[in-house]
Amino acid sequence: MINIKRDFLFHISVLIVAVISMLIGSKSLNIGGITIVFSPLIWAMILVFILYKSPFKYINTKNSEISNYMMGIMLSVLIAKLGVTSGSQLEEMKKAGVALVLQNFGNLGTILISLPIAMILGLKRESIGMCHALSREANVGLIQDNYGANSPEFRGVMAVYIIGTILGPIIMSVISSITISLGIITPLAAAMGTGAGSASMMTAGISALIANYPELESQMLAYGGLSNLISSVIALPLGIFIGLPLTEFLYKKIKREKKNEGIQTKNN
Repeated sequence: MINIKRDFLFHISVLIVAVISMLIGSKSLNIGGITIVFSPLIWAMILVFILYKSPFKYINTKNSEISNYMMGIMLSVLIAKLGVTSGSQLEEMKKAGVALVLQNFGNLGTILISLPIAMILGLKRESIGMCHALSREANVGLIQDNYGANSPEFRGVMAVYIIGTILGPIIMSVISSITISLGIITPLAAAMGTGAGSASMMTAGISALIANYPELESQMLAYGGLSNLISSVIALPLGIFIGLPLTEFLYKKIKREKKNEGIQTKNN
């Protein structure tokens, strides 16, 4: 049942939190040459968590049902924006070369590596949402559209999305610094790798790279920015035609094998 007063306070709270988070803006923390960037989205999550835990209790679990519908609407707008972006940037994607496009297929490694681990840990349908991709905005929209906002798959993709938003920039910054310090890959290749489809992750990774190689700043920004754009554009078709079907197939296969092993163990 709709409670107008409760819902009104909830929407006003979301608006106020969004404004405060944007006013705070992105903040950077430099630790030993490693730059960690905190985006407005992180401030928004922290502020909403504080409100949720406050003694006033006007934001509660009942609001989550409204939030699911709100997110579905806004993700539709976001996907439309990504579609417009992809159409306008086709020529730039052609000029970028094959490497910038093919490197996104490395995201499929999240399926082959993380899905078996998730199922070993006891996760069920949630693992499909968690493991089908890097779970950024386009992937959240894909899962919501296919399974619904109240599905275990959606809970899985949102869990990874939130964790990725909070820890992703930190991890990307640290990994970028470590890989180039050890000489594992070149600075430009590392810049390309930061473009995972998340602006906050790319910013953190590129900042760490620029701190180590300031003379390559313009080149790394170009590689990272274009790679991030391509990742955002290609994430949706990659998830629709390869990522999600492959995850579903492997999930059913692993589940069937675990069931057969259980039957054999029981018979023995």
